[in-house]
Amino acid sequence: MKYRENNSYRIKRFTRFIVLILIPVCSISQLFAQESENSDLNFIVSPYLQDLSDNSFCVMWETSLPANGQVFLAKTHRHILRPELKCYEKEESPANLHRLTISNLIPGELYFYQVKNISENRDTLEGPVTQIVIPDYNQSAINFTVVGDNQGHLKSWERISDLMFEECPQFVVHVGDFVAYGHHGDDWTDEFFPQAQNLMRHIPLYPAIGNHEMNDERYYRYFNRPYNNAFYTVKKGDLRLFFIDTNKDLLPGSARYRELENALAGCTERWKIAVHHHPVFTSDIASYRSSLMATADKGDPNISHLKDLYESNGVDLVLSGHVHGYERSYPIFKNQINKENGVVYIISAGGGGGCNRESSYKEWFTQATKKRLHYLNVQIEGNTLKVEAVDTSRIVFDTWEVEKQKELQLKAPLIITSEKYFNDTATVTIRNTNESGAINFRVNDENYQTSFDRSVSLKLENTTTVSAFVGEPHNNSRETMKTVTKLQLMKKQRQSENKVTATYYEGNFSMLPDFETLKPLKSFTLDSLAMDGIQPRAKDHFAVCFKGSISVPETSVYRFFLESFDGSMLLIDGKSIIENDGVHYEIFEEGYANLEKGYHDIEVRYFDYVRRETLNIRMGKQDEEMLDINHFIKN
Repeated sequence: MKYRENNSYRIKRFTRFIVLILIPVCSISQLFAQESENSDLNFIVSPYLQDLSDNSFCVMWETSLPANGQVFLAKTHRHILRPELKCYEKEESPANLHRLTISNLIPGELYFYQVKNISENRDTLEGPVTQIVIPDYNQSAINFTVVGDNQGHLKSWERISDLMFEECPQFVVHVGDFVAYGHHGDDWTDEFFPQAQNLMRHIPLYPAIGNHEMNDERYYRYFNRPYNNAFYTVKKGDLRLFFIDTNKDLLPGSARYRELENALAGCTERWKIAVHHHPVFTSDIASYRSSLMATADKGDPNISHLKDLYESNGVDLVLSGHVHGYERSYPIFKNQINKENGVVYIISAGGGGGCNRESSYKEWFTQATKKRLHYLNVQIEGNTLKVEAVDTSRIVFDTWEVEKQKELQLKAPLIITSEKYFNDTATVTIRNTNESGAINFRVNDENYQTSFDRSVSLKLENTTTVSAFVGEPHNNSRETMKTVTKLQLMKKQRQSENKVTATYYEGNFSMLPDFETLKPLKSFTLDSLAMDGIQPRAKDHFAVCFKGSISVPETSVYRFFLESFDGSMLLIDGKSIIENDGVHYEIFEEGYANLEKGYHDIEVRYFDYVRRETLNIRMGKQDEEMLDINHFIKN
C-alpha cells in the first residue's frame, strides 16, 4: 500500500509526544484516576447505517465496554402521535462492535429506530431515536451523493457531510481514503465517524477501499466486509454499483478480474456504475508521473486495462478518487471520444485532502476539471442520469447529463476460457446471457458465424482470438474479444536446486543496466530471493541481480506476478517473462510460462532510483492461488 504522511498528522503525533514528555510525574496518577472514571459504558462509534436493501437495513455501532446490543423499532401511523419503540433485534452475547439487521420492512414507510446497550454490570446506553425510510424505487428516482479522500481533514469532512445530509440522498458512495492512516484506530474513531455522525445514522454509506486504509482490518470490520475482500455489488432499483479494490492484483489473469468480469456480464440492471479508488484516466500532471519528471501516465497503469471491460459491458459511469480534485472525462470508447458508446470517468477526490495544483492544459479525454473541495449529486430518473459537482459554498460548478435509448441494448456475450494460456488444446465457450438473440462469432479474422444456441464451444489448438456479439433484428450487443495463447513447453534445466545469489551495484540508474558490463560492489549468497538479504546497501541509486532456481511441482502453465518500485525484470531459463522497467511507483505486471516439472533457472533484475524499495514476486498455476516466489525456492 502507498501513502504519504501529511503535515497535519505529523504535527498531531509530535504534539502527543511532547505532551507525554512534559506531564509531571504527579499528574500521571491523576490521568489514571481519570481513565478509571471514564471506564463507563459509552459510544466509541455512534450508531450508523449499513447495507440498506429493499426491505431491511443493518445498523452498526461500537461501545467502550462489552455489552448486549438491541435495536428498537417503531412504525409510524397517522393516528398515533408518538410511535412506541419495541425491541426488534438483540444480541445473544456481549460485544464491543455491534451489528444487527432489521428485516421485513415496507418500502416507502417511515420508521424510527434506536439502539440500546446493557453492559455486564447492567449499565445502559441508548443512542438517539432516528427516522429511516426504505426507498421504493418503483415510485421514486434514484439519488445519491459521492465523496472521497477526506483523509483526516476534520473541518472539511464535517462541512461536506453536513452539506450532503441537506441533499437528502438515499445513500452515499465513498471512493476511498477515509482516513490518513488505516492502522491508527483513532483516525477512524476521532477523524472519520464523529464528523459524519448525523449523516451516517440516517443514510447508509457504501465504501470503496483506498490506499490510505492500508488494507487494515478496521475497514472490513466497520463496513461489514469479509477481511481482504473489498469487492461487492449493490442494487438500487434499475442501478447496479460495482465496488472494486484497485490496491490489489486486478490484472486479466487474476481471480479478482474474473469475478468482476462475471459480475458485469450477469448484470441485468439498465444502469451500471463502477466505483474504485484509483482512476483509469487523469490529466493531473503529478499523480502518475515518474520520479524523473518524465511524461505522466494518463491514469493508473495497474488498472488501465479495465476500460476494455467497461466498454464491452456497457458501463455508464466510473467513479474514482485518489487524485485530489475533480475531473470529468468525455465519453470514451476505444481511446476515442464517442458520445454514443463511450464510458464517462469522474474523479471526485474533494472530501478534505489538499487539492493538487492546477494544470495549464487538459488531456484529450478531459472535458472538465477543477481543483476544489466538493461532492457529487447523482440522480437517475428513468432513462436519464444526471451528475452535479457541488463545492463547499453550495455552488454547482459542473453538470453532466446522459439519456439512454428506451430499448435496452442486448448484453454482450461472456467468453469463458478453460485456459487462457495452454500447452496442447484449449476450450473457449461463448455464452449468451440474454433471454433472446443469436450468438455471432468469429475466429481471428475469419467471417462471422451465427448460432441460435445459448452457448457455443470451440476447441482450439493454436493461439486464437475469438470475437463475439449477440444480435437480433435492429438490436446488437457490444462485441467482446478474448485471445487464447499457446505456449511452448520449457524443459527443466537441472537435477537439483541452485543456491540464490545476488550481485549488488550502485549508480544513478534510470533503467535496468546491462549487468554483464558492470562490476558488482558486493556479492551475496542468500536463503531467499528478497531485498532484506542485501545488507548493507545504499538508501537510493542501486541495482541488484538475483539468480537461483525454482522447483516446479508439476508440468503446467504458471502465472507470474511482479510488482516493483522502481524497475524490474523476471527471466525464467534465460527467457524474459515480465518486463517492468523504468522509474515508477509500484506497478503490477503479469506473465506466463509453460514449465516442465523440475528445477528451472530464475533471474530477477531490479534497480532503485529514489524513495521506497518494493519488489514483490508471486507464482502459481493459472486460475489458482498465487504464492510468494520463495515458496518454490528450495535452499
